[in-house]
Amino acid sequence: MIDNSKKIGVPEITNGKAFSKGNEKVNTLFISYVFNTKHGLEELTKEEYEAVGLIDDDIEASKEERMFTRWINTLGIDGVFVTDLVQECKDGVLLNQVIDKIKPGSVDWKMVRNPPKNDFDRNNSNNNAVKVMKDVFGKQCKLVGIGGVDITKGERKLVLATIWQLVRVHYLSLIGDKSEDDIVAWGNELVAKDGVSIKSMKDKENLTSCVYLIKICAAIEPRAVNHDLVTAGETDADKKLNAMYAISLARKLNAIIFCVWEDMVNVNPKQIFIFMATMMDIHANYKAEN
Repeated sequence: MIDNSKKIGVPEITNGKAFSKGNEKVNTLFISYVFNTKHGLEELTKEEYEAVGLIDDDIEASKEERMFTRWINTLGIDGVFVTDLVQECKDGVLLNQVIDKIKPGSVDWKMVRNPPKNDFDRNNSNNNAVKVMKDVFGKQCKLVGIGGVDITKGERKLVLATIWQLVRVHYLSLIGDKSEDDIVAWGNELVAKDGVSIKSMKDKENLTSCVYLIKICAAIEPRAVNHDLVTAGETDADKKLNAMYAISLARKLNAIIFCVWEDMVNVNPKQIFIFMATMMDIHANYKAEN
């Protein structure tokens, strides 16, 4: 099972013995990786969206919530396995655990009541998380209008906005606390010889074909890329193939990313950021090894 899953790009998260024990967390994480790698789902049509009463904002928020949940679960925090992100953030403990994982020693645990007895405890713990984020991460964290009470109440958009700031800080820390502009400049320099570049991580004109992302992977490890499988990305079908190939290549290079091909083709800037930051980190490791 593990050998076959690796063939389709699923990272090896543990060994067969752990699966045989029926560990629920291991099984859930494995299945989520399989789904994320080869979900096999077609995008809903506009009519289908309307039929089930979904709003675009809710759809995007649901995607983000799943992504952030998977991200937290990959951090390896003792005793933490998130299944309901917004609900589990309410207690005020989870956010502090995530912050302390990203920046060890940053949380004064005397300020966190674990487990909380009431909303007063939850508010204090979440207020502490917000304060630590502002104090420790500074300008890297943009938390305008967000307080601990919002997290305790389970205000979904504000919870997701808070978690996104931690995602950004985490990935920027992997590459030496550089900025998004630094990442774009790195990528453009890396593939300059190929005559491709992007203006930003929102550059739909130059990112939607996914050729740029494939070039990034090729520049890091040329042997990983079969250029016969790369198209110009002029049609929707070719863009999809390129996106799937770019994700597959990144995972071959041991990138832990949470995107699906639609994110790449539609140029989801958050997913592009994670992809690029991860590849920048991998490139630095390749240079160090060589």
